[in-house]
Amino acid sequence: MLLQQIRCLVAVAEAGSFTAAAAILNLSQPALGGHVRNLEAQLGTRLLDRHSRGVALTPAGQAFLTEARAVLSAVDRARAAVHPFIGRTEMQVALGFTPTSGRTLVPDLLTEAAARLPDLRLHLRHGLSDDHRRNLLAGHELAAAFCYDPEPHETLNIHPLYEEDLFLVGTPDLVDRTAGPIPLAETASLPLVLDHRFHGARRIIEAAASTAGIRLNIGLDVEPAEVKRALVMRRTHCTIVPYGLFMEEIAGGLMGARRITAPAIHRTLSLAIRRTLPSTMALQLLGLVRSIAQRKIADGTYGWRSPGVHH
Repeated sequence: MLLQQIRCLVAVAEAGSFTAAAAILNLSQPALGGHVRNLEAQLGTRLLDRHSRGVALTPAGQAFLTEARAVLSAVDRARAAVHPFIGRTEMQVALGFTPTSGRTLVPDLLTEAAARLPDLRLHLRHGLSDDHRRNLLAGHELAAAFCYDPEPHETLNIHPLYEEDLFLVGTPDLVDRTAGPIPLAETASLPLVLDHRFHGARRIIEAAASTAGIRLNIGLDVEPAEVKRALVMRRTHCTIVPYGLFMEEIAGGLMGARRITAPAIHRTLSLAIRRTLPSTMALQLLGLVRSIAQRKIADGTYGWRSPGVHH
């Protein structure tokens, strides 16, 4: 059994598909598939089930993955043990994050990266999804970024993390959190503060309204989340945002939230990684981010879903 075979199996399991794992490892799909098949042959059992959306681990694969990660961690520790003799090499990665991911993913990412990836140094860049994608394509400073529904590009590997709905959010006198989901048409009478017209969230909100023949009452165009929050707290405006952006205020009773329906408006957050990032570091970063996202999908705190799973 070769370390390369183990790394390939872990990469496919964590990336969710042979295509994504091959891009991360800079291998051809036939070569990657060959490593996995040889590993399965040596073990005498199937580790992966292939399906139209990617792969899923078999029970044997789940059991193997746990030990495989332990093996790779042991190898990393062995490599780290010689660092004092050859000089420690740190990998610095500039990571772009959005206002919502800054509240929901980044705190856990920083804590767990410090514990599990001591050679990784994350340099965080705050901004909006569209801006991060342009920055990634330009290759100026970002190596990876959280982006909503980024368009594919040959220089990027895009890994969907979760899908989320958008909510009508406002103070309790405007938005009754106990009333359940709200049809988009019922928001038309409410004064809204939304992102500027050229931003992704605003585009999908207006597209949904246009398709349904609804004219929204958009009173203000505001980009910074903190300014938007201040305006909503004045009880003069509502907004349409992901639940996680105002989760603390909602949980504290300062704001109410109702999921938008008829039509539902949802987005998919992905981790976009430049293909120039070394494959080992890209795989480690993706594995850590994906494990955090999957944990939060499971606990239901934000109402996230696995990509492609709709209500």
